[in-house]
Amino acid sequence: MIPFLVVSFAWFFQSITGFGAGIFIIGILSMLYDPKMVVVSSAIFNLFGTLSLLYQNRKGKIEPKLLFSLIAGSVPGIFLGAYLLEMADTKTLKLTIGAFILALGVYNLLVQMGLLKVRLGRHMAFPAGFLGGLFAGLMGMGGPPPLVFLSQHLFDPYSIRLMLNLYFTSNILIRLSFYQNFELLSLDWQFIAMGLAGLVFGTLTGGLLAKRLPSKVYASGASFAVVLLGIVLLIVAELGL
Repeated sequence: MIPFLVVSFAWFFQSITGFGAGIFIIGILSMLYDPKMVVVSSAIFNLFGTLSLLYQNRKGKIEPKLLFSLIAGSVPGIFLGAYLLEMADTKTLKLTIGAFILALGVYNLLVQMGLLKVRLGRHMAFPAGFLGGLFAGLMGMGGPPPLVFLSQHLFDPYSIRLMLNLYFTSNILIRLSFYQNFELLSLDWQFIAMGLAGLVFGTLTGGLLAKRLPSKVYASGASFAVVLLGIVLLIVAELGL
C-alpha cells in the first residue's frame, strides 16, 4: 500500500510540472526498501507514466536538434551512473540520494526567491543531457538539468513537457539496457504492480486537483518538502536505518 500512496503523490506532482516523480518515489521509498531495487524497479512503471504524459502534451512542438543533443549526452551519463550504482553500498547510495534531493530543494528555493539564476546557452544541451543521464542512472532522478535547460529555450508549457518526457522515455529505455548489462535488473513485481496502480491514480487526479491550488504556494511548498525529504533521508542513512 505504501508504494501506491507514494507513487500516486509523485505522479500527481509530475502531471502538473512535467518532472519530479523520481524525487519523491526514490527519496521516500529508499528509506523503506532497498534503494537499488527502488531505483531499478521504479523505472518500469515510470516508463508508463512518461508515455502517458507524451499523449497529454501532444500539442507541444519538438525541436529535433535540442532533443537529439540531450539524448546523446544522456547515454555516457547513464552508463557512468549505472556503473556507480552497481558499485555503491546501501549507505553510500542513501547518502548520495539524500544529498542530491537536499541540494535540489535548496536550489529551487533560491531560484523562487530570486537569489540564483543559472543561464544555459543552446550549446549546453549535451552537458545538460549528460548530467541528467548520470543522475538518472545512479539515482533514478535525472529531471532537473534538462528541465532547467529546456525552460530557458522553450516557452510553451506543452512543448517543455513534451520534450522532457521524450527525453525521459529514451532515458528509461537506455537505463534498463545498461542495468541489464551490469546485472542490476532485479525486479520486484509486487512493488511494480502497486507503483503502476499509483501512477494511474496520480496522473488521472493531478490535472483536476492542481487547478484549485495557488501555483506560487504549491511551488514553494513543494520545494520545502523536497528540502525536508533530503534532510530526513540523510539522517536515516547516517543512522543506518
